Amino acid sequence: MKLKDDPKAYAIMGCAMRVHDTLGNGFLESAYADALELEFKRNSIPYVREDEVYIYYGDTRLQTRYRADFTCFDRGYIIELKAIKALTKVEWAQVIHYLRATRIPYALLVNFGRSEIQYETFELARLPSI
Repeated sequence: MKLKDDPKAYAIMGCAMRVHDTLGNGFLESAYADALELEFKRNSIPYVREDEVYIYYGDTRLQTRYRADFTCFDRGYIIELKAIKALTKVEWAQVIHYLRATRIPYALLVNFGRSEIQYETFELARLPSI
């Protein structure tokens, strides 16, 4: 997924960039989540914070659920936040597993822990193998 080609992902990332421009790096993930929630409200982006989404094992829905930092646009997007030095394959794998297990079509992995915002986009239909 390319942000410029996806207006919803572009809007979500625009909010994340405003949060990073305002707060910079150095805060806990929860501060960025609070600020991002305000940006979503200001920009009329439908979201659920700490959304409990079901995990599927084949065709069976498990009792265990994953708590997404945010889902947006009626669970069309998972937004996973980090405040770390750098995103690695560990964080990528986490998001890839979340997409596969929940069947949500898109995800954005956003890292506020650097002087410049770092992000990755994911599309369930085009996931790499791990």
